Amino acid sequence: MALLFMGLIYAWSLFAEPIETEFGWKRAQTSLIFTLSMISFSVGMVVAGIIEQRFSPRIIMVATAVIIAGGFIAAAQTTSLLWIYIAYGIIVGFGVGVGTDCVMSVAVKWYPDKQGIASGGMLMGFGMGAMLLSPLVTVLLGQFSWQTTFLILGVVFGIVMLAVAFIVKLPPAEFVASMHVAKAADESGNQKRDYSALEMVKTRSFQLAFLWLILVSSGGLGLISQAVPAAEEVLSATGMDAAASAMMATAAMGGISLCNGFGRLMCGLVWDKFGYRISFLWVSVGFALSMLLCGVAIMLSSFPLIVAGFMLLGLVYGGNMATMAVVSSSFFGPKFFGINYAVATLQMIASASAGPLVLATLQTSTGSYGPAFWAFLAVAAAALVLAFVIKSPQDMEKHASQS
Repeated sequence: MALLFMGLIYAWSLFAEPIETEFGWKRAQTSLIFTLSMISFSVGMVVAGIIEQRFSPRIIMVATAVIIAGGFIAAAQTTSLLWIYIAYGIIVGFGVGVGTDCVMSVAVKWYPDKQGIASGGMLMGFGMGAMLLSPLVTVLLGQFSWQTTFLILGVVFGIVMLAVAFIVKLPPAEFVASMHVAKAADESGNQKRDYSALEMVKTRSFQLAFLWLILVSSGGLGLISQAVPAAEEVLSATGMDAAASAMMATAAMGGISLCNGFGRLMCGLVWDKFGYRISFLWVSVGFALSMLLCGVAIMLSSFPLIVAGFMLLGLVYGGNMATMAVVSSSFFGPKFFGINYAVATLQMIASASAGPLVLATLQTSTGSYGPAFWAFLAVAAAALVLAFVIKSPQDMEKHASQS
């Protein structure tokens, strides 16, 4: 439930139009708010990963409630771009990062033998938050001003996170010890150990996986930030009026959110059942196919094709996010998961900056989203190559000893 609400951070586009209308701001100015929220989200996760060694999950979740509620309430008082950059982009994004890292870290410690499904199942809530809660936010925006909507969300988020604070707790020490012994070695007999964040970033396994995450995330975040206008480009070419196009395009964006959630669960299942190699491969291939479908959809002005591309990309982006979590726990152990997962999410700073920028720049210079889709198809090809190269630290060590 905590992650479901915090997943609403992806629904920034719902607030963009009424705020732009009131202040006369341009989309290029307000789109930076989404980028800032993704960057602050990553920073918040790193901070949570550091302090979780000193404070209980309960204290961290209480802090999460205060930060997110305060951010929304402050955002409701917006009078300038700088104000909302700080209130929503930085404060709310930071709070969501802190809370996400906290609940994910606790969940993985409870299920060390099912890290894929535990991570994917938890992150499914985060991925589907925008879809499940967007109708409620839309109703609020229709009934009240965006300022009042922010105030309501601030109160609701505060209540939910405080409720979670009284539920979430770490497993007993004896449980952790018994599960650690049971999982001391993987199926191939390779000895596993827990890597600190510094040890993790020095491994070739992490470096290659981190680059792979940037490539796939850049495409996902790029399209998420521009999904509605990309769909409207296709619909306008068919002669559909603007109002109907906006409604259909918004529904198409909802498909991304739905598949985003299922993709996270699906990746966890695939990882536990078939291993990391298949997980990296299906995400990379799906990314390439989604960009191909979207590119062809622009060429043929086919709405069904771009919807198919959107939904496939949603699965892939969700799978990518789950991979980021399970790599942190499966490759590098559960002991330092909080900080290791937070370090892995730093890839979103590069992805959230590069993806939307590339997409918007190519669309502005050419007048169409088509060239951007072909550019990301090339990015997907690079990700596919990396998928064959990435190995777990255990496999790396085994290969080195055999050599």
